[in-house]
Amino acid sequence: MSKEFKSRIKENIFTYISALVIIGAFIVVAMVSFLSELGMHPDEFDVKMCMDWCMNRFIWPDMRLTGEGLGDTFSGYGYTKVCNYSPYFLIFSKIAYVFKQFMDVLPYYRMPNLLLMAVICVYMLKKIKDHNYLMLGFGICIQAWYIFSYVTADAEDFLLGFFAIALLADEDSFLWRTLGVRHHYKNVTEVNNSVTVPITVSGIISCVLLGVMYGLMLLGKPYYYATLMLTFIVLVWRLIKSEINIRKQLLARYILIAGVAFAILAGRAALDFHYYGFDKASAEEQMSEQYSDYDKNPLTPIEEQDPTYHMASKGYSIVDFFRYSPDWFELSFRSFASYSVYRDGHDLYYRVMAALYLFIYAWLGVYLCNKGEKSIFIVVTLLNIGSVVASVLNSYLIDCQPQGRYLLPIALATCYLGARARDLWDHRGFRGLVLITACLSIMYFGLFASRKLIDLGYVRALFSL
Repeated sequence: MSKEFKSRIKENIFTYISALVIIGAFIVVAMVSFLSELGMHPDEFDVKMCMDWCMNRFIWPDMRLTGEGLGDTFSGYGYTKVCNYSPYFLIFSKIAYVFKQFMDVLPYYRMPNLLLMAVICVYMLKKIKDHNYLMLGFGICIQAWYIFSYVTADAEDFLLGFFAIALLADEDSFLWRTLGVRHHYKNVTEVNNSVTVPITVSGIISCVLLGVMYGLMLLGKPYYYATLMLTFIVLVWRLIKSEINIRKQLLARYILIAGVAFAILAGRAALDFHYYGFDKASAEEQMSEQYSDYDKNPLTPIEEQDPTYHMASKGYSIVDFFRYSPDWFELSFRSFASYSVYRDGHDLYYRVMAALYLFIYAWLGVYLCNKGEKSIFIVVTLLNIGSVVASVLNSYLIDCQPQGRYLLPIALATCYLGARARDLWDHRGFRGLVLITACLSIMYFGLFASRKLIDLGYVRALFSL
């Protein structure tokens, strides 16, 4: 083996191992997608029905018109995901329909999310050599992989959030080219030599495309609003730091992008207004009474209802919430670092992962603060705390189920911090720390989690072995 080859391997070891982790994650997700039984994943019976119902439909329905099978899409919680703001089922059911034509007994309904993961993986493999920080967003968290193995709109939301951060972090990305601004950094806190180019027809189209992306994020799960807020803060700060002579042109692009995004949100809201007027809550209550399980039905005597469902409306305080679920934070972290809130006896894995995550975040914080980037670190940390608070409130107001996927915007925000700490990636210790975290994640996902999700008896029956 030549010295040149050894030097090349040594220089690119982070890239090679990171690529293997991403490829390995995709392989495990593909195995789970193809070989796990229906119902092994959260709410999958209901969401499969939503996917099937939307295959030949193109617009959100009135939830009260439950004929033609719409009633079958309602869950035991008394609502249907078809009528959420997200267009996930309306869009990706068409892809599922294509796979359904030739997959026979295989789970065609999971294929759209597997394709979405493939898109992220290809992007990662293409960019990881020069953009090591992407591993913090998609390389060290099992939950970020797991949501692509079954039917869930979270996959679309995460994909949009991931690319929103990737575009924001890369100074040569489609986002910054569309804005027509080139920034050359004198240091990490000062922007100089900013120039802009006149907007063209193609520039307008690009602004519209960005507006559509952000508009779809507005229609998605509210906990990804943290990613939108980070994007807003960075763009506004960039506007303030830009030279006076280009601010007007830059602001015009911002307004066009934001206008398209909010027009999409307004259009979706207008459809609901057409159906329900100002009384959508009444329609939701009507459907809840009709389709909710007994312990969640508002018509059930309150003493017989599940006390952890809609706790706030039952008069319970936030203190009561934590009395009912004293291990809420622990279970949420377990779901974030793995795939489920359920205890599996591998406490050492979670302790090690918690230590690694904290060490990575603390190292980023110390580095950024020492390099004059304290403000962005504080902003991101506050947004991350807000994500945790939002997850707590979701459990308190709706259903007391710790969900690690609600915390995925934290990984995306940390990814952006990694992008701001570019020089830190030259430090072998930091790169090694990220690789250890990534390797532990993929080993746990592949060697343990996948065995819990894939039943060999089901696989044999599936293929009549």
